[in-house]
Amino acid sequence: MYYRDTVAVKPMPDYKLLLTFGDGKQGIFDCKPYRKYEFMADVWDEEVFNKVVVDHGTVMWPGGEDLCPDDLYDDSVKI
Repeated sequence: MYYRDTVAVKPMPDYKLLLTFGDGKQGIFDCKPYRKYEFMADVWDEEVFNKVVVDHGTVMWPGGEDLCPDDLYDDSVKI
């Protein structure tokens, strides 16, 4: 496991994710800036957004949409 890998995810209000990383740190990641990307269009349905899971060190939604694990780590606000 890479220290930047996401090991746990919990969806939060306002399209944010509570993430736990391989190094034990936690962070809040705001997904709203990704609204501009066509590949993420299905994720903005709140029911779909809340079905986020961890898969191979990153987050993934039912339609196969995922985000770069390095972006999740670097751009999350650590708590």
